[in-house]
Amino acid sequence: MIMKLSDFIIPFINFIILLPATLLCVAPAKNHLRFKVSKVVLRISVTSVIVSTVLSTISVLLRIDYSLLYLPAFVIIFVVYHRSLDVHISQSVFIFLLACAFMTFISDFIIMIDAFHHPDGKLIDFSATASIIHFITSILFCTLASFPASRHGAFLIDNLLQPKVWWIVSVIAGIFFAFTSSVIIHDYSTLHYNKVGMAYIAIMLMMFLLLIMLCIVLYFIVDVMIKKAETDDRNHILEMQEKQFESEQRYIDAERKARHDFRQTIYTLKELSTEHDYEAIDEYLSSYIAYLPQKETVDYCHDHALNALFNHYSQLAAYYDTSFNLEVSLPDKLNIETADLCSVIGNILENAILACNDIPSDDRFIHMVVSEEQGRELYIAAANSYDGNVKENNDRYLSTHKGGNGIGLISIAATASKYNGMARFRHDNAIFYSDVMFRLT
Repeated sequence: MIMKLSDFIIPFINFIILLPATLLCVAPAKNHLRFKVSKVVLRISVTSVIVSTVLSTISVLLRIDYSLLYLPAFVIIFVVYHRSLDVHISQSVFIFLLACAFMTFISDFIIMIDAFHHPDGKLIDFSATASIIHFITSILFCTLASFPASRHGAFLIDNLLQPKVWWIVSVIAGIFFAFTSSVIIHDYSTLHYNKVGMAYIAIMLMMFLLLIMLCIVLYFIVDVMIKKAETDDRNHILEMQEKQFESEQRYIDAERKARHDFRQTIYTLKELSTEHDYEAIDEYLSSYIAYLPQKETVDYCHDHALNALFNHYSQLAAYYDTSFNLEVSLPDKLNIETADLCSVIGNILENAILACNDIPSDDRFIHMVVSEEQGRELYIAAANSYDGNVKENNDRYLSTHKGGNGIGLISIAATASKYNGMARFRHDNAIFYSDVMFRLT
């Protein structure tokens, strides 16, 4: 059989529509690309062209309806897309299914228009002209959609870090995709019976708007969740500061009383000295030293919120018989929000405390260094002992504790990225290392 170019063009155009759809998927994941944007675009483009060419050729030579070959095209292009990102698979699945759902809506609308212009036609007669219009419309839609996807979609990917939530919304996106795929009009005459055409238009518009509304609702839900989490973090910091303030106040009150009683102490020592009762002087001094107020908090740095955080985890480490060593050297001014810095350090120390609790007390230790380097970067380096048991997935550490999901480490990396920094985690010989860098300029 000799393959005609005209027979090849229609399925090729319908397959290549996956290219703008997949490029649209890159926009919300722009902060999590494994490679440069140009390389990601090239990988996806080359794959889309090859897949479209091969499947179109198979469709023509074997006389197979090209719509039956969409599934392998979706799978192959999705794999290339996902391998180009550094996100959880639940996130890439949602983005891809959502883009495909929108693109299928566009396909349905174009087919519907073609059906009204050719009432006696069928989908199999879909012309090259209609396919080109379909392709151009898809490019225009993806171009317009890339702007909100790049801004608001990236916000969701950067801040919504619970895989379970992403799997749930992926199912919803999949339902819409399945719906739009199942209601494609194959026999155009169907739309011309009674008011079927009007009903079809109304249902498709309603479902299209509903999908947009679901995206908007998801965005606002995440926005509320993020604000609540930030509020909870600030409240937690304020609680620690309040405890530190109360401790400092107790120390000040006790010290004031000690100063008030100091004159009487001098008189007593003078009297005992006159009597040459050195044994009594020694006993009196010993009891006085024991009576002197002891400061409960340590001044690690000049930032009150961080200082409260360090004291909190220092006391927690002491409670769990964990050796805690901390070296802090902060610059006078930081362009990093205190809440973000506290969130990163708090997550590292929280994970370290939990990890140390899984091993004997004699082996527990936490060592953290926070230091400025040449006024350009702020480094946070931490090491802690653990039981040697780790879980990894796609180069990411997962929590080994019941109910944990490893979100803390993802949150640290996201916060570091916010300040053009980086976060790396590794393990070696039952020691877990956390290295975080923030750019100060």
